[in-house]
Amino acid sequence: MIYKIDLKIRVRLYNKYSIKMKGKYTRYDMIGAINHWCSKNGLDYFTYIEKKTKSQLEEIVVYYDINIDEMLLELAQQREKAKNFIPNMEATIKKNIDFFVGKIQMLESLLNEEQKQKYFEYCNSQNSE
Repeated sequence: MIYKIDLKIRVRLYNKYSIKMKGKYTRYDMIGAINHWCSKNGLDYFTYIEKKTKSQLEEIVVYYDINIDEMLLELAQQREKAKNFIPNMEATIKKNIDFFVGKIQMLESLLNEEQKQKYFEYCNSQNSE
């Protein structure tokens, strides 16, 4: 009995707010947007969401006022960041290594000949162990 009342309320909400569905979205778009919205707002995921029909997904989108376009854009941006993560990390590591090599070279240039000789002997002894 409660389910029927809940269904009537949902149908009324859907009919009242159905204008908010701007574009035609696939089920997978809506599932992705709903899941992203849940994770963004710290909510639990909908159980068995992949088994829901397109109209049930539309009801969820309308009921929670989920902006599918915004969620899909954020997902695309996150995918782009993830795709560029390794090259960016490699560039950062290389930049930091170059920075330290430059500092070492600068410090070596400040040493006199006797200090350089002792420094290189120390480096060679550390490398041989």
